[in-house]
Amino acid sequence: MTGRVVECPIDEMNRPRGGPLGKLRIPPTVEQVSRLFAGWQQELASCRKFTPTARNYTACRLMSEVGLRVNEACKLDLADIKWDLGRFGKLHVRHGKGARGSGPRERMVPLINNAAATLRWFVEDVWGQFGDDHTRPGAALLLSERKNTDGSVARVGDETLRAALARAAAAHLSKAWT
Repeated sequence: MTGRVVECPIDEMNRPRGGPLGKLRIPPTVEQVSRLFAGWQQELASCRKFTPTARNYTACRLMSEVGLRVNEACKLDLADIKWDLGRFGKLHVRHGKGARGSGPRERMVPLINNAAATLRWFVEDVWGQFGDDHTRPGAALLLSERKNTDGSVARVGDETLRAALARAAAAHLSKAWT
């Protein structure tokens, strides 16, 4: 746009940690993200374990559509969905990323980019298959297949979602990108 060729998109001040050996991460294109989720959505029809696959798909869609971090998505409760706030509804992110030393920051995230439809499908059609009680205070939005000692269903872990995203990227994107 400016007529200048940029050698590296990351300046020296904002380079990833690890010094000169830090790995440069370039975000995927819109086409790659669309291809990933289209392939993942087709996989839902024939996967061996539907509920965890649908949970992983929903979590990654939410992260992509509204800009959640993995650890923020894992800590969402069912009650954090505020369908009636704003034009599209909002998510109450109680455990957001904080500045150094100040702790996590709360924020309200609008359910834009079709995130409300993805979330509504998951809550209405999939969430109940995990076997948890939706009236229980603190019921997690993204559930694990494991149970807590009190019999409630545990939250999904961040490593589970990271591994699911890596598997989906390997399966549905070309080897040149992954």
